[in-house]
Amino acid sequence: MNKHGQRTGKWIVYMDNEHKIKSFEGKFRNGRSVGKTFYYTNKGVLDRKEIARGKKLKATFYYANGVVKARGNARVDNLSDKIHYYYYGKWSSYNEKGELEKYDYYKKGKDVRSVYVDKQNQMNDSLMFALNALEVEFNEHRNRWHDSINKHSNNPVKKAEYKQRYAQADSITFSQIDQILCTYGYPSSAVAGEAYITPFYLLSFAPTALKEKHYHLLQSAVNKGILSPKSFAFFADKHRIAKGQKQLYGTQSYYDKDKKEIFYPSEDPDNLQQRRKSIGLEE
Repeated sequence: MNKHGQRTGKWIVYMDNEHKIKSFEGKFRNGRSVGKTFYYTNKGVLDRKEIARGKKLKATFYYANGVVKARGNARVDNLSDKIHYYYYGKWSSYNEKGELEKYDYYKKGKDVRSVYVDKQNQMNDSLMFALNALEVEFNEHRNRWHDSINKHSNNPVKKAEYKQRYAQADSITFSQIDQILCTYGYPSSAVAGEAYITPFYLLSFAPTALKEKHYHLLQSAVNKGILSPKSFAFFADKHRIAKGQKQLYGTQSYYDKDKKEIFYPSEDPDNLQQRRKSIGLEE
């Protein structure tokens, strides 16, 4: 350490008292890494290597088998309240065999474009990341404001304030998912990975008008095999009831004052079981 308590010289930091499992190693000058620095997992396996050039870094990530996973440029900015580490420029990604799979292009840490070596690969990483982030934020704000509303249930002013914030946060999410669907249509798993289900999930909470706007888009996704007809049946019935119509598949019910389950009326009840059976619902 120098007189300011900053790392200087060569450092090797271990995770265990026996000095068998490394955490990181490298050279430092006045608290900044100089040249190569190696970082390891909690099992002592090489995770990444960084080559420092001032605030800029050349970073390489590794699989557990030692094969390069990704490499590209990063930058470290010392802000007043935190250290900001982010990717920028062109990154190369490889599979576990070391074969190049794609190039990612970053702008201040945001993945703005992905280009796959295999031209038949339709994956849109930017869309996938956006959908994942949207779902996480949606669940977080609903839990946060729901807890706040319950906490202030005896304070009408506070309760109304939190309900308004809840509605505003929901409105932002629904506006974003509306824009995504208008831009991309309904994405398949080949395009958005496991995040393909996110638009359907978010629309299940959306206002009736937004559900109506994208109803046929969801129906088309079912016909293409993207969405499950069984899942869509619950969505369709709930939406129809909200519009004052009869349900198609008999999935929606409520409980009366005696706690008896009552099913909402169904369209063409004589053929209800046939419709349910056709999409895999129990009779």
